[in-house]
Amino acid sequence: MVKTELPGIKKEDLKISLKGDMLTIEAEKKQENTTEDTKYYAHERHCGHYSRSVLLPTPVDADKVSATFEGGVLEIRLPKTEETKSTQNEVKVS
Repeated sequence: MVKTELPGIKKEDLKISLKGDMLTIEAEKKQENTTEDTKYYAHERHCGHYSRSVLLPTPVDADKVSATFEGGVLEIRLPKTEETKSTQNEVKVS
């Protein structure tokens, strides 16, 4: 499981991709503030790009990957492949 906080990010501005054993999370934050008063007018734009790549330690089943995004917290579940789960190597002591 991969869990990350992305405050201020909207679900539609989020992109998650899995290529081989590399998981990439990208997000774009866009925010505009406008203040109008009788004496002045102010318009501010804040933009930011977030990108994070994580090298996965074991192979995952790409068809079963799922993600939830709630309250600014992204949670990605990456189930291991069956081959990885059942592999067990015995180490002999000499």
